[in-house]
Amino acid sequence: MIEISEETVNRVERILAEVPGGAQKALSAAMNRGLAKVRTAAFKEVRSVYAVQYSALKEKTSIRTKKASTSNLAGEVYFSGVKIPLYKFKVTPQAAATGAKVMATVQKGNQTEFSNAFIAMMGSGHIGVFERTGTQGIKSRTEQYKAGKHTEKLEEKMGLSVPQMVGNSDVIERVSAEAQETINTRVEHEIDRILNGYGGGKK
Repeated sequence: MIEISEETVNRVERILAEVPGGAQKALSAAMNRGLAKVRTAAFKEVRSVYAVQYSALKEKTSIRTKKASTSNLAGEVYFSGVKIPLYKFKVTPQAAATGAKVMATVQKGNQTEFSNAFIAMMGSGHIGVFERTGTQGIKSRTEQYKAGKHTEKLEEKMGLSVPQMVGNSDVIERVSAEAQETINTRVEHEIDRILNGYGGGKK
């Protein structure tokens, strides 16, 4: 959680008391810089905790920001997204059909063996970690001519979603600290900017 302390709010209001709406402008601008920092720091901190590929993280993430305003200093950042395929984390082997046991690391430092899984490339070109489900599916008409009508269904193994990773306590703590530092620094900058534009000076 990031916030502007009551002490800071009171100090800004005192310094900018002679500037109409000055305190609200300074505080809302500082808060919005903090929210922007949350967006950029989240990816960095997620990848410091989880062994996820940056390209997959970016592709599977949707971020929405509710900015602060002079009338409402509260702001929020929303992260949403589906689970990212396990193959997009740290997985060995990388090549399909090697016969080697699949080892995967989602959270750094925690490697898991998937003894029944294998790496495979689908007809679409998509590569992933799969397991056989034991249930049968219908082959396409073309495939029926090659071998039987049925084939065993495959299930792709998935890692975590972006909201799950961002929600990690270590990630939250680090992102909050960076955003809070940005806000604190930006408050001072906004005070100077507004006073210089208004022709005043700090009291």
